[in-house]
Amino acid sequence: MGKSLVIVESPAKAKTINKYLGPDFIVKSSIGHIRDLPTAGSAAQVDAKERAAQAAITRKLSPEEKVQHRKAKSRQQLVRRMGIDPEHGWRADYQILPGKEKVVAELRKLAASSDAIYLATDLDREGEAIAWHLREAIGGDDSRYQRVVFNEITKKAIGEAFEHPAHLDQNRVNAQQARRFLDRVVGYMVSPLLWAKVARGLSAGRVQSVAVRLIVEREREIRAFVPEEYWEIHADLEPDGADAVRFQVRKHAGAAFRPASEEAARAATTALEQLPYVVSDREDKPTRSKAPAPFITSTLQQAASTRLGFSVKKTMMMAQRLYEAGYITYMRTDSTNLSDEAVRACRDYIAAEFPPAYLPQAPNRYSSKEGAQEAHEAIRPSDVNLLQSGLQGMERDAERLYEMIWRQFVAGQMTPAEYTATTITVTAGEYELSAKGRIIRFDGYTRVQGAGGRKGEDEVLPDIQKADTLKLLALDPAQHFTKPSPRYGEASLVRELEKRGIGRPSTYASIISTIQDRGYVRLENKRFYAEKMGDIVTQRLQNSFSELLDYGFTASMEERLDTVAQGQLDWRDLLDS
Repeated sequence: MGKSLVIVESPAKAKTINKYLGPDFIVKSSIGHIRDLPTAGSAAQVDAKERAAQAAITRKLSPEEKVQHRKAKSRQQLVRRMGIDPEHGWRADYQILPGKEKVVAELRKLAASSDAIYLATDLDREGEAIAWHLREAIGGDDSRYQRVVFNEITKKAIGEAFEHPAHLDQNRVNAQQARRFLDRVVGYMVSPLLWAKVARGLSAGRVQSVAVRLIVEREREIRAFVPEEYWEIHADLEPDGADAVRFQVRKHAGAAFRPASEEAARAATTALEQLPYVVSDREDKPTRSKAPAPFITSTLQQAASTRLGFSVKKTMMMAQRLYEAGYITYMRTDSTNLSDEAVRACRDYIAAEFPPAYLPQAPNRYSSKEGAQEAHEAIRPSDVNLLQSGLQGMERDAERLYEMIWRQFVAGQMTPAEYTATTITVTAGEYELSAKGRIIRFDGYTRVQGAGGRKGEDEVLPDIQKADTLKLLALDPAQHFTKPSPRYGEASLVRELEKRGIGRPSTYASIISTIQDRGYVRLENKRFYAEKMGDIVTQRLQNSFSELLDYGFTASMEERLDTVAQGQLDWRDLLDS
């Protein structure tokens, strides 16, 4: 029996998989994509004699025929540059990427002497498309090719994948191909307008232009914002035999208290100095905080930005390394689904490491957003028993990310945290003041995850009861001004894109990189600022291609691409429409 060839995208992934497959397998890496539409400067050179012959024919044409000839020639040149022919069934001119010739030659040579070829690229649409391009570039009998997918690179997952190989999912390939063609056509349609109206060398993209629009519109909103003055008044009140508590004036004469000027605040302060303070109500009620859902791509990027200070690009780079080393599941996912085996292992870990009260009677289940791919899992550790200290060959930032993923996963299968939330209301004449606090009764999942909460929320209030009189120690009026919506950071931009249904887990990082590389926005102090060029380009596109920049249109196109991937819509019909 001959050997089998296994092809993956990255050398690191190849190295890990190689540990789990026997000597009958040769594992090789394609080092990413190997084929694509023509790149700039790769168009075929026109022969000089052919050009002269064509010119001689053109001279004999009538003026009307010359116009038609120029139109046809211009269209042929456009099709050649794009590498796509919409009028002939969206025929594509795929080419081996520059620098990948040796990789393809080696894979062809190995494939020729192999009994079977396993395409083990990533399990998302892009991975499916890479697998298809590998099959097309290597060639040979299609029956020799088998597709293997796995959510994690562990011995068990690899073994199961190779025991049950499948075939390429052409629907998913078509969805990725349709996305690529859409982006290509939009770029070639729109870029000439920007060259003519703004400056040569500019480009626009189907999704990136919408992301730039979000940032530009937020910038315009901030520029147009007029701050409004308002005041708040806090009172330090002391009960008998206890420390002072800070209350805030909330109401006056039954209406919300929000003085708009210093004069109004001073008048209220003067009145409050003369009044007695009596507790009119105390409410103690039990509250619960449920365990968080495991991470998906967008929430991982947001949490890593907030907690670790990572950029979206860095988060995905560290997650990729953890995945390829076999430490976490696949990191491009929009599903919070967890395998029964993973949940069982997590519950066993909690039962062994924590008292019984921390393990819920039934596993916690989390619903994914509509359209999420349930076959995928959330991002979790491959082995819940492996702590951060047990990782090998990982840099410090990858270890920190692993720790965050591990804690989120384990906390997600623990019991809720329980609190007693207290609100004390004090009356002073026509003024109403309040203070809020919270006491933890059972820490639940926060024992692993850490407690989150708003500033001052966990303050412990003294045993003040209704009808108690409090002594005024000080009044503190403070001036404030209303603020505009904050500029987007990387995490909040991803959250907004996800909320609007724009882009997919595999595209967020590239969108954020592209809009900065093109000079349309800049990241300063972790906030996006629209550059003048971004503002101008957005305005031009809104004037000339309003549908392209429409949030609803972009989101509906993502949904239609999902429909293609599910085999419910022909990809050519989507492009023709």
